[in-house]
Amino acid sequence: MKNYYEILSVSRDAAKAEIKKSYIMLAKRYHPDKVNQEGGEDTGMFADIAEAYDVLSDDEKRAKYDHDLKKFNEGIDVEQKKREEKFDQLFLRAKKRIREQRYREAIENFEKLENNYKYTNKQPTPEFYSFYGFALFLSGKDKKTGIDYMDKAVTTSMFSDEDFMTNLAEAYYLSNEKKKADELIKHTFSVNPRSKKAYLLRQKYAPKKKSILDIIFRRK
Repeated sequence: MKNYYEILSVSRDAAKAEIKKSYIMLAKRYHPDKVNQEGGEDTGMFADIAEAYDVLSDDEKRAKYDHDLKKFNEGIDVEQKKREEKFDQLFLRAKKRIREQRYREAIENFEKLENNYKYTNKQPTPEFYSFYGFALFLSGKDKKTGIDYMDKAVTTSMFSDEDFMTNLAEAYYLSNEKKKADELIKHTFSVNPRSKKAYLLRQKYAPKKKSILDIIFRRK
């Protein structure tokens, strides 16, 4: 985080008049035209000086900046925190789209999250893999990758997360791999014996019992 006080060579409690005086002096010294005339190279200092003055000369902007600078000096990267909050909101939005069965829109959000992981050199979380995989599978866009992602989430979490297991179980049911799905439901109940999601999923895909009329008329 840039320290505007250091850029303008003033103290944290400097008055507006002092800040303006320092700005004018530094702006003249580092103006690109003057630097070029003296055979120097523009290092971007003038832009930093203008940016610093714009903030410190405005009471509201300065108050917010002072607050952020204090947090930064305490070891809290305010900008990083804002990025993480934005990241969290994007993930929540993607999960909401899944609940609404708007899988393509969920995928768009997950792709943005995936790019963010690459940009920050961070490893995606098991939760990301589980729900991204679920959206990929349910949308029909890439069922194989979807199952691979969900399976990765389940194994990484060592079969300890209810949502990860039920996501994959549903994909297995829809793929007619009932044995694998039933095994995951069993694991889910071992983690949470009262899992409503697992119970409803098992009921949803349980073979329907045939009535006497079905048997008589050989109905499927």
